[in-house]
Amino acid sequence: MTTLLHILGEQPMPILLPDRFLRPERSLLVCTTRSEPVAQRLKRLIPHGQIELVDPYDLPAILADLGKLLPAGEQAIVNLTGGTKMMMLAAFALAMQRGWDFVYLESEHPPAILDRYSVGSGGLKRQARHKLPALITAADYLNAHLPGYRETGPSRDEQGRLTIGGRFEQAIQDALKDHFEVLAGVRPEGVANQIEIDLVIRLGNRVGIAEVKLGADGERPKQGIDQLSTAGGRAYLGTYTSKFLITGSRPARSIEQLASERGVTIIALPGYDDGFPLREGEQTRLLNIIREKLA
Repeated sequence: MTTLLHILGEQPMPILLPDRFLRPERSLLVCTTRSEPVAQRLKRLIPHGQIELVDPYDLPAILADLGKLLPAGEQAIVNLTGGTKMMMLAAFALAMQRGWDFVYLESEHPPAILDRYSVGSGGLKRQARHKLPALITAADYLNAHLPGYRETGPSRDEQGRLTIGGRFEQAIQDALKDHFEVLAGVRPEGVANQIEIDLVIRLGNRVGIAEVKLGADGERPKQGIDQLSTAGGRAYLGTYTSKFLITGSRPARSIEQLASERGVTIIALPGYDDGFPLREGEQTRLLNIIREKLA
């Protein structure tokens, strides 16, 4: 049996991507009480996973607990990407003691790279460096970060007709759908309707979220930036989620500065006409900016 031992922190992608790539028969999701909710969400996506709790900081205790999970002589691979520093040290020590390979995921910037190291008579050696293929869907990404969600599509009025803002959202979705995976009108569960995401956009293993604002009829771009900052925070979709504000008017300098400070990319499409597809030049610019951020 091939076992992959993961140590979990707050972010699920450093666990899910290596697991999908290495395809073990069994995965040990080693977590603390703080990261157990992450483990529970991952368990839905890793059905062969087994959740195990350890102390976050007691190095000898962590090492002893990890050693009990795997009988002597059993082969395993250790994923060192997550967890507290003490959990990482304990997992590394166990890999060194038993001669196991270990992996580390470089995921801060695309593309995600999985480094694999081996332990032998000559010491440590980097055995392989894998550029990961696409391993997840947008639904996987959302379910790894959230207790659940529903997709409602572009904004509609009480009669079920697209609003003027909904028509703009639909035009953006139509421009993107042949180039990216796109979900529209995502409503996360468990947040009392505090978060609504106009668009979720996936390319490969990277995901972005977008707020779509015409910039007219009282719509405030700052509100869109605030919504993106909340949805893309550590407590929800994680710090590696790209954030886009797509607007039908050119924003003020103060809005551009605020967006830059919050890590939000503004895409202004002032040539949009209500009820019509995006103009070719603006569609190309939209695609290029999003592709550059995600790829």
